[in-house]
Amino acid sequence: MHIEKIEYGPEKTGIWSQVAFILIILLTLAAAGITGDMVWKIISSEPSAAATGLFIEDIGKLLAYLLFILAAILYLYVKGLLQDEYVTTLE
Repeated sequence: MHIEKIEYGPEKTGIWSQVAFILIILLTLAAAGITGDMVWKIISSEPSAAATGLFIEDIGKLLAYLLFILAAILYLYVKGLLQDEYVTTLE
């Protein structure tokens, strides 16, 4: 028989959790702006301009920025806001 008991650790409080929450909100807004800019560039560009290396490089940079921001959001959520859990396994 396998029983798992998950006990939640102390609630994340203090200045670090508040700073993490504010940074997550700001990074989410930045990610939305970058996504909107990227979609607007793809939709509004001419096909001949979209086939150039410069356009592909610009879109690639925007995707890299977006990936970095999403990773930062995930890190801040896990380290700053997600509560610690203790797992006990009985066999």
